Amino acid sequence: MRSRSVQGQTLSLCLALAALVFGGAAILGEAHLGAALAVGIVIGSVNGFTLQAVLDRRAPILPTSIVRLALFSLLALLVARLGGMPVWAVVLGVGLAQLVMVGVGALRGMASVTR
Repeated sequence: MRSRSVQGQTLSLCLALAALVFGGAAILGEAHLGAALAVGIVIGSVNGFTLQAVLDRRAPILPTSIVRLALFSLLALLVARLGGMPVWAVVLGVGLAQLVMVGVGALRGMASVTR
């Protein structure tokens, strides 16, 4: 049985987290804030795929990390401004997605060590 990639698991978990955040915020009467966080989570969930593309091409990590950070920051800023959302909430959502990716990667790594 083939296991899903870290990127695929991250995307799935981030989509579920975005839905939970938006739903919870809507219940609390803060749907606008929940939408901003959810959009940021979805944007950030794509970072793992871009990182894998960089690794597949054997590109240098440091310069490409700086470029990826700049691109995701710019994308978050543009989406927030165009959507009339608070920038900080969208950027926070991007950061939350990175934490999800780190968690998935760490659990995958620990599972491979214990086998």
